Amino acid sequence: MKTCKKITEGIAKVAEVIVMLAIAAMVAAIVVELIRRNFFNQSFAGNVQLCGILFLWMAFIGLIPLYCNNGLMRLDFLLARARGPLYEVLYFINKLVSLMLGVVMVIAFVYQYPFVSTRTYQTFSVKIPYTIQYVPMMIAGIYMAVKTVEQIVEHILQLTGKLPRDGEEESAA
Repeated sequence: MKTCKKITEGIAKVAEVIVMLAIAAMVAAIVVELIRRNFFNQSFAGNVQLCGILFLWMAFIGLIPLYCNNGLMRLDFLLARARGPLYEVLYFINKLVSLMLGVVMVIAFVYQYPFVSTRTYQTFSVKIPYTIQYVPMMIAGIYMAVKTVEQIVEHILQLTGKLPRDGEEESAA
């Protein structure tokens, strides 16, 4: 379990770097475009598409560190007030919904792939397929599904006593 957690946390750290690079590239693209337009009366036709691609990478890959650190908006206010069996039922419903979301994101990519893989951006001189903007959705979906399975397994192991609950290992030390 520790190895799995280290791997998913490592992936989340890499995702943070990708998000920071996407934000920096988007800012740079916008600033360069503003300078070109205002001072040189020129424009890069693909700038809107480039910013759109960078935004989608930032948004979808940004889900990874958020999900890893429980930063996504969820129905935690219900979980915080629930106790006993009701808590467990709500916890597993929450995790199953997260698992379904991840799986649906992957399925959406698979169904879109035949259509987006054959089209390319006309504004770029290099042929870049539309797939580039859908890949981060698939990556985030796979991560959410894997991380949710990890969380469910960990919770079941904690319920059965095979793993200490959060906070118990510190108090035992």
